[in-house]
Formats: sequence, C-alpha cells, structure tokens
Amino acid sequence: MSTATIGLGMIGCGWAAGEIARAAAHLSGLQIVTVFDTDSARATALAARTAARTAEDIDVVLFHPDVQAVYVGVPHALIAPIVARAIAAGKHVIAEKPLALDPSEARRLAASAEAAGLTLSVFFELRRSATVGGARDLIAAGEIGEPLLIRLRTIIDKRPDYWGAPGAPNWRASRALAGGGVLLMNTIHQLDTVRYLTGLDYESATGEIATLGAGVEVEDAGSATLRLSNGGLLNIVATAHSPGAREQETIEIDGSLGRLDLPDPFGTAPLRLYRRSTAAWVDMAVERRDSHLLMLESILAAIRGEASVPASGADAAAAVAAVNAIYRSAGEGGRIAIA
Repeated sequence: MSTATIGLGMIGCGWAAGEIARAAAHLSGLQIVTVFDTDSARATALAARTAARTAEDIDVVLFHPDVQAVYVGVPHALIAPIVARAIAAGKHVIAEKPLALDPSEARRLAASAEAAGLTLSVFFELRRSATVGGARDLIAAGEIGEPLLIRLRTIIDKRPDYWGAPGAPNWRASRALAGGGVLLMNTIHQLDTVRYLTGLDYESATGEIATLGAGVEVEDAGSATLRLSNGGLLNIVATAHSPGAREQETIEIDGSLGRLDLPDPFGTAPLRLYRRSTAAWVDMAVERRDSHLLMLESILAAIRGEASVPASGADAAAAVAAVNAIYRSAGEGGRIAIA
C-alpha cells in the first residue's frame, strides 16, 4: 500500500479540530490542506497554525484534488449530513462523536462508506489511552473474570461559558443542534469505552435526566442503569457541574474473579486491580500517552489499508442508541429496549 502523504481537509475549526491539528503536526504522513468554518476568524487561525488554506465553503474542501480524507467537527446535528456528502465525494472520513443523532443513520453512513470502499472513523480517542489499553489487556487475560457490575461516573465541573456567554448560548445549549447534554457530549465516550473493554453490548436502559444549574435546553445531569448483554448491569451517574470536580470521569468494573478501577484517563491516578485469589489490590502506574495522536495514527493506518478502523460507525451507533434509550426512559418512564 502506498505510504504517500494523506491530504486532510477540515470542516469545523473549534477546540476538537485544534487537537486534531496539534496531533497531525507530529505525523509526517498527514498534511492538513484546507480548512473551513462558518466562523471565518476561527478558520483563519487554524489555517495559520497548520500552513493550510482557508476554504470559502464546504464544497471547496470536499472536492479539493489534494484532499483524500475529511475531518468533520461541527455541531452534533450537522455531522451526519456533512459525512454523507464527504462519502459521496469519494473521501475517507474522520468524524467527531456522536456521528449521528439517530443510530440507524450512523449505521447507514457506515454501510455507505463500506460500499464505496472508503473508511469512516469516529474519533473515540479514549480507545487509545494507556489506561484503557492496559485495562483491556487485563480483562482479555481473565484477570477479573466475567464483568458483572460496572459503575460509570462522568463527574465534571465545566466552566459556565461552556454553554455560551450569558444571553448568547452556543450550539451545546441547543437541543436541536446538540441533541443532548452531558450524556451525549461526555458519557458517550465512556459508554464506547466499556464496549471496547468488555466486548459486551447494551440491551436496555432505565434512566432520568435533569437540567439542574446550567439554564440550557439540554441536560446537565443524569443517572441510569443499563442491562448488559451478559445479564450484568451498568450504573451511570453524570453531571456537568459538580463543584470542584477534577479527574472524576472513572469506570469501575466488578467481575466474577476481581475488580478493575479505571481512573480518569487524563488524570494521574493509577489503574487498580483487585484479585480475589490474592485478596489484595495492585496499583499499576500508566503512561499518560497522547491518545489523540495515537488515534489519528490508527485512523491513517486504516485509510492505508494496514489495519481495521479503530472506532467505526457501528460503534458510534451502539453508543448513541444507549444514550437515546436513557433519554426515552426519562421521558416515557420504564425500561427501554436498545436496538
């Protein structure tokens, strides 16, 4: 397979795009060619950082002859239609989560890319964190046996301006544009991580959501219980505004033979393993790797045909389906099956 440099076009130049640009600077096989954003000042700033050109509109990016892959990092409701246009234009796609607000649409996009011989990768970068990689190896080795009860915490203290300046909320505050709040924006990463770690799927959900302090249209708090495909349970507690919260996006997994505690992947705490056989905890220091860089490397390998896609449209669909089931349960009451 050719190792020629892959030209990347970027649609959306916000914070997430900045992380892609930062990581791309360390990859000799990737060159950012052109960038577009409806905020021209933001596009100009990213172009200056990357020695790229700014584009007048999305089509300039999609049909640029030197662009083989397109990054899509726009408000949630706009991702899927742009991804569809990129696939139709014959481009490989790197999409931010959630890819689509409807899981069936995420699956359709995945099928469309496959039919066209293109890769569609969703940027679930936690899959390449050292914490998650180490935990996955331990689970695969049978260290904790069968995962039975999982506790997932998304405890964050976001800045007030995360939702936009007073009187001028940004897209994250809009149900129409965002599709959801802390569960869809943050917990979805951990839901994908659990599937990646365990190989288990989500079968049903019972949950509640609330907007307790942000004064926006989407939820800033939620709790839920999900039934796992092996009969186990996953419990979620999430909040965007827990006073003073730091490094508290964690996952704890109780298994038939032990327990595994995953610290916040961007924090400094160790991975912790408890084995029933020894009745002792073992703390395992983990390297704080650049998960954005490693995920981007994995995606480039997939584009070149050297590896499988590290997080697919089907993976995004599974995570979105779980979040949507929580939302339905909160609105309708009762347990909702996850299809």
